[in-house]
Amino acid sequence: MDSQKQVLHFEAKSGFTTAQSNEHQRRWTEKGWESANANGRIDRSRVALNFEIVRGGKVQAVDHSRSILEKFQENLASRGIKDPNAGCVNEGRYRTVVDFIISGSHDTLTRLAFGNQAVDFTPGADNSAVKRQPEIEEWAKDMYDVLAGRFGEENILSFIVHLDERSPHIHADLVPVNDKGRISFSSVFSGRDKYEYSKRTLALHDAFAEVNRNWGLRRGDSVAVTHRKHRSTEEYRRELSGECSSLEREVADRSATLSSLDAEIAKAERRVKGLTTMVANLEEARRKIGKEMDAVRRKLDGKTAGEEGREELLREEESLQQKLDGILSGLADKREKLEEADRKLAELKARLKEGERQISESEQRQYELRAELESATSQVSRVHLDRVGSEALWMVLNDFRDATDSLPEETRIRFNDTLINDMASQGMNIIACAALLSMGMVDRATTFAENCGGGGGHAHGDWGRRKDEDDREWLRRCLSNARQMLRPAGRRLKR
Repeated sequence: MDSQKQVLHFEAKSGFTTAQSNEHQRRWTEKGWESANANGRIDRSRVALNFEIVRGGKVQAVDHSRSILEKFQENLASRGIKDPNAGCVNEGRYRTVVDFIISGSHDTLTRLAFGNQAVDFTPGADNSAVKRQPEIEEWAKDMYDVLAGRFGEENILSFIVHLDERSPHIHADLVPVNDKGRISFSSVFSGRDKYEYSKRTLALHDAFAEVNRNWGLRRGDSVAVTHRKHRSTEEYRRELSGECSSLEREVADRSATLSSLDAEIAKAERRVKGLTTMVANLEEARRKIGKEMDAVRRKLDGKTAGEEGREELLREEESLQQKLDGILSGLADKREKLEEADRKLAELKARLKEGERQISESEQRQYELRAELESATSQVSRVHLDRVGSEALWMVLNDFRDATDSLPEETRIRFNDTLINDMASQGMNIIACAALLSMGMVDRATTFAENCGGGGGHAHGDWGRRKDEDDREWLRRCLSNARQMLRPAGRRLKR
């Protein structure tokens, strides 16, 4: 039980995106599901087991009616709290949301979630018959109480428990509002300096550990003790890749050992079979001689044979006894060898079973590491892709702008009312306005467009993402409306 540890991680963010909300709430369209679960990380047959905890520690199904971003905005509006990032064109400067991931060792959390039920963690497996156990709800409520007690229940935006992945875990999001009614990560979490931040973080881990002790989970080792350094995504990817390679070699070595065990088991089984046959034959010979000796003794007891016949019967009895003694000696030897062969065969089979179990565990760990590696690689790739793609966009627009200056008038007219033409003239404004729309800040987007000389007013109060709209469709609609809003009043895009 000492090896069962709690897992606690938190990260401050400058707001909450729709994509992050969809991830936590599993609020995707079918296309979104396919994209988000391309690596099979989420077991869709267990999604219905997910739950959330709301005010008062009430357990309920995950609410998909509103995104966490909408809950964030409603939470602040109902309390008259200003979002310090409101109106920021680019990424917000202030840390307004803290995202917690709360979990623990796989074995303990799986037992709390599913009890003794068999759960198949193979991608694509059907676990629809698995039921959620009340213990995981009680554990989650204890975790909720720790957060609510330290930061205030009114500041918890979302508290969702995922039971559809490899290990059960909690995604909890809260807004760091201080006792003056203002959002302030520094006063609620970090304190005056790194030393106070470290002290507060240690105290937070200890608070969870005190409750988790009741669930068989203990606090992990402090970074201050282990001196571990934070790994970059690329370092983490390299570490995972090395561990995958190591496991592949381990599986190969164990497979070779199992092949050798298979050969030994086959040889041992042949020996057991041969000795079993020998013992059976000796037993049959013993019974046959026993019958013959009984017949000779009956004749001796009958007093019908003469002196000469009696001596012949005695010689025959002695000969049969000698044969019987030889058979019994051979039978004892073969039985002893058979017992030894059976013992060796059982030992080989036990080793084979243990080897197969170890390979199965190694292969399962390989699968998990490959999924993590794919995710880490994807993160590295997305970062570089975003950087390269952004630079390529501006290079294309600059080249287009330079090229159109030398084009004939009749050719330039063909580019009127096209996205590339609008982007070449005010690309950053279009992107900024579209970003505000994508965050649901319609009023801010309208004001921004008007300040840039546009007519504004093409996104209305009911502006928002449609339920059947995937990410690309949504962002394209934001860009399209942003273009219209930034055009001078009276101008319209040609359809």
